[in-house]
Amino acid sequence: MTNSSRRQFLSQSSALTAAAIAAPYIIAQESKGANDRIGVGFIGTGGRCNAHLGIINKFKEAGIAQPVAVQDVYRPRLATASKKTGDTKMYDLHEELLQDKNVDVVCIASPDHHHAYQAIDAINAGKDVFCEKPLVHWTQFEVAKEIEKTAKAKGRLVQVGTQHMADDNYPQIAKLIKEGVIGKPMQIECGYFRRGDWGETMHIPDPNAKAGPDLNWERFVKHSPDEKRPFDISRFFQWRLYWDYASGPSTDLLVHTYTPIFALLGLDYPVRVFGGGGLFHYPSPPREVPDQCNIIADYKGGPSVVMTNSLSNYYGKDTVIRGTDGVIIWGMIQGRSDASKYGGVRIVPWVNGKEDASKPEIIIPWAGNGDTSKLWKNLLECVKTRQEVMCPISIGVKVQAPLSMGVLSHRENKVAMFDFEKQSIVMS
Repeated sequence: MTNSSRRQFLSQSSALTAAAIAAPYIIAQESKGANDRIGVGFIGTGGRCNAHLGIINKFKEAGIAQPVAVQDVYRPRLATASKKTGDTKMYDLHEELLQDKNVDVVCIASPDHHHAYQAIDAINAGKDVFCEKPLVHWTQFEVAKEIEKTAKAKGRLVQVGTQHMADDNYPQIAKLIKEGVIGKPMQIECGYFRRGDWGETMHIPDPNAKAGPDLNWERFVKHSPDEKRPFDISRFFQWRLYWDYASGPSTDLLVHTYTPIFALLGLDYPVRVFGGGGLFHYPSPPREVPDQCNIIADYKGGPSVVMTNSLSNYYGKDTVIRGTDGVIIWGMIQGRSDASKYGGVRIVPWVNGKEDASKPEIIIPWAGNGDTSKLWKNLLECVKTRQEVMCPISIGVKVQAPLSMGVLSHRENKVAMFDFEKQSIVMS
């Protein structure tokens, strides 16, 4: 890339920006120079991080960003990540990586229960953050609010890694909804379906691995509900199976299909949430988290949002936004947009609950497929401009609420309510 094309890359706005779905704001922090290469450090270098490593390696070739440091509690994995990124510097503890002055942006791809605390540490160290979804563990909603509070106070960017937020259809849909194309949105259906998930596919690379200098078990269980638990090789390598470190489909999968809905409609916290489903298919033990997951979230004055999931069958369902005067439909199967059914997003005007033959359907050709590199591109642009990112912390916190509430409702057989005065979740 020439200097000219690099500047063009950094100055171009992506098709989807926070302005399309929420009021943007400028981060009150000194920006980097247009020609400065952004240094990226990686916290947690397991399976999902490989995608991030590949993206930043490509941006390195373009002269835009470069990997400069990696950190993991398992040294064999740490060494592999370092080699993949050109023998970048290795750190055993994330606090050490955050002291590295070459790190401008931190990618957090550790287990769920570490996200919040590592994000807060990174913000306090003056770093911008790309935080993998879910934003926090299902027990840590209060800590999620602390991330937002700290980011605002320190003037740092937090991009939540829900990659479908980078798809290019949403600005036009948001505009049409605001203009009243379907009237008032009243009821939403969305889902995510597949056979199995990462819990079943997380392998144990070394069956003889033990806690020690090369495997920091004490650091792994930190911030989990049971920090005194003795070493368990399955819990370390297959952490997505266990409640202490994950919550299954609600925060792993439904977050993808629900986040764009939340942003399009500009929702607040839900009034109440019901969670259902269970562990019906896969062996337990070792699996603890559900393999079927359903969440109903009711918002004040509407809409009611129904999220459904199965890990037993790939047969999917459309995402549907039902309004008083029309309906918006698009395919979302196995987490990938299925544009073949309608050619894209289908908007159908209605009158009195029936299709309005006098008004033509609107078809928006699908543009986007959950491209994580678009989220990274947007973040790197915003590191330069200090403008808000596509999937900011303000959205991440309010998306986390119904997902955590759904898990709590499921586990406690109660209704999860939101106390708007205290800005907290309560069970009843």
